Amino acid sequence: MAIQEGRWDCSTCGTKGILGRYRECDNCGAPRPEGVRFYLPENASEVMNAEQLAIAKAGADWICEYCGASNRAKEENCVECGAPKSKVTQAVKEYSSSNVPRSAATPVMSSGPSTIPTSIARSRTSQSKGKGKGYRWWLGMVAIAASGIVGITLFFTLPMTVEATVSGLSWERKVTIERLTTLTESDWSVPAGGRLLSQQQEIRSYEKVIDRYETKTRQVSEKVKVGTETYTCGKRDLGNGFFEDKKCTRNVYQTKTRTETYEDPVYREEPVYDTKYTYQIDRWVRDRVEVASGGTKQPYWPEFALGANEREARRSQTYQVFFAGQKGKSYTLKLDPGLWNTFDPGESHTLKINRMGGVKLAENH
Repeated sequence: MAIQEGRWDCSTCGTKGILGRYRECDNCGAPRPEGVRFYLPENASEVMNAEQLAIAKAGADWICEYCGASNRAKEENCVECGAPKSKVTQAVKEYSSSNVPRSAATPVMSSGPSTIPTSIARSRTSQSKGKGKGYRWWLGMVAIAASGIVGITLFFTLPMTVEATVSGLSWERKVTIERLTTLTESDWSVPAGGRLLSQQQEIRSYEKVIDRYETKTRQVSEKVKVGTETYTCGKRDLGNGFFEDKKCTRNVYQTKTRTETYEDPVYREEPVYDTKYTYQIDRWVRDRVEVASGGTKQPYWPEFALGANEREARRSQTYQVFFAGQKGKSYTLKLDPGLWNTFDPGESHTLKINRMGGVKLAENH
């Protein structure tokens, strides 16, 4: 595994980028303290020197409990005061590839997401602001489009007032007559009042049933594990000023295609039979409509006589007022009988007309 030399910053005098192998600040001589933060610059080269490799692989440095000096793992006594080796050591930490500390100033957790650099945060903030502007522009376009739709809607629905003169009246009254008639019908059941004439088996529906199977082939693709591979997935802080590659293992897959044989069902439509009945039944059916109409204010119902097996089914009536406007314009207004009866030819009235052809009275009636 590749080994690279890290850096550390002196907390006593502020000197930065001290080589990881140095256990004392090369500016003020202060010992490298317990818990010092080692970091690995982006451009750190791989260590090839045998002596430095031996230091890196020996293990984490230990801290003297008496004078605070930093000592190599292989040293049994403190190089500064001669005190015996203590159990206090620099921490060994592991980092993912995206979480390797690149400076002492940037806090990075050994497990979990790294802090977003200020430059990236500013970039995201500017992007967010840009999106805000785009969003406001989009809202503006929507508002303009909506106002246009509202304007068109109002153009066609808001009425305009016109002065018009009653040019005529009309009314029409209808009476629908039904006759009790014997009908011959057929259905899958005989309704109440039906008199059975005959019955027979007929196809009512079809259902799909499997007729046979056809053997077919198809190409099937699937991922198959073909082995494993080792890759560099991060860095390990060795606690002595050096970092080594952290190795992980992952499965290696290949997409393989094979020919698969399967049975494909072939369906046929099987008729479903049921009993169909033919019967006679008496039903009231529309026979005729008697109509009376006129243009005076004396509407009346048409006169008629009911024959055998006949009945009056329903009555309906329509009342209209015709208006003459300016420039040869004419308008028609349907009204209920009571209101219709208040209009007389020659009277002037104010109407509300929309551009869709709708007509209403402007005054209160």
